[in-house]
Amino acid sequence: MTSQSAPKKPLSGIRVLELGPYVALPLTGRILASLGAEVIKVETNKVLDEMNFIPAWSRGGGQPEFQRAKKRITIDVRTPDGLEVFKELVKVSDVFMTNFRRNILDRWGIDFPELRRLRPDIILMWQTGLGGIGPYYTYKSYGILVQHMGGVSLMSGEEGEPPATINTSYSDYHTGVFQPVAIMGALLRRKLTGQPATMESSIFKSGALTAGPAILDYQSNGRMPQRIGNRDPFAAPHGVYQCQGDDRWCAIAVQTEEQWSAFCRVIGSPDWCQEDTFSSLDSRLANQERLDELVGQWTADQTAEAVMTLLQDAGVPASVVSQGQDLHDSAHLKAREFYRPTPFYLADRSKPAYEWDGGEGIASAVPPKLSVSPMEFGSYSNIGEDNDYVFKELLGMSDADVTKFTENQSLY
Repeated sequence: MTSQSAPKKPLSGIRVLELGPYVALPLTGRILASLGAEVIKVETNKVLDEMNFIPAWSRGGGQPEFQRAKKRITIDVRTPDGLEVFKELVKVSDVFMTNFRRNILDRWGIDFPELRRLRPDIILMWQTGLGGIGPYYTYKSYGILVQHMGGVSLMSGEEGEPPATINTSYSDYHTGVFQPVAIMGALLRRKLTGQPATMESSIFKSGALTAGPAILDYQSNGRMPQRIGNRDPFAAPHGVYQCQGDDRWCAIAVQTEEQWSAFCRVIGSPDWCQEDTFSSLDSRLANQERLDELVGQWTADQTAEAVMTLLQDAGVPASVVSQGQDLHDSAHLKAREFYRPTPFYLADRSKPAYEWDGGEGIASAVPPKLSVSPMEFGSYSNIGEDNDYVFKELLGMSDADVTKFTENQSLY
């Protein structure tokens, strides 16, 4: 009887060289590594990625998520020896991706023509803030600012109030998902045709894409987006309502007359449910302020979990507004093996990364679950932990050279 073969990793045998900080690029590398690519993350202890010091975690905000499953090495490409080692890595890599600007890469001696000379068939992914050409191409950008440019904040906020920002790099996460798809497409094209690819990705364009319906509405109707807080033009009640406990809320969305009838039954069919002012969606939309007040009076006497369960059982869309602890304790996420044990390292600016203290916590897995080619959780390395493997085993460098380059801080 033939034994069943091991699941095939879609990107097995593909080597990716990653050079760049923050969110979108590391997330791209994390997804590629989860699919089986050997992703080599190039960093230096001289200039550490700020994501190591996000105060939300003393253990380096997001590092176990964004850098997992990668080989993490230290090279200072600004030194002559470090540059030569980096170029040797390019020669044995299928993909190079970076979010540094072209003028910086050129200053370091690794602009795209040089990379193409070193490895003619390499796939180049250049992640930019606003784009590599056009009026804004010289601008430096950050994800939180780009969401304003992309139109997201104009649609966020309360009626009559200024635009509100989403307090995270909203477009970075979209970019980090789009880029792996482009890279896999380029790899498939190279396999079929032998042709390489140079690609540019823009965080600005990723953000503008999420505002697509607003653009279509303007094109078709000449209508500008309106800030309406948590309300919706096709549902009432629609919003988040305060419940028992400290900062506990439940989201409720009543979209149909059947849901409205079920909602009224759940809350005990009070007299106000029969009023003409709430007899149809249009009338409820016209009287949302009073409706929200009445709904809030009912939810205030319930726990968020009770509100959610009662309404869901009746067929009314509702959900607890989760805090971090809710996600941590989620029985569903645990059943899906979304959280796994991981080491972590306590970021300390006064020490090089290899001297950071650590411990064990949990980190999230990549969300997709594939049956035949599973997405791998992977191990988590500290900065520089994989130097020996990459420099000695992969590149064949001698112990003496590694020691010499480490001492002169080319590999640091």
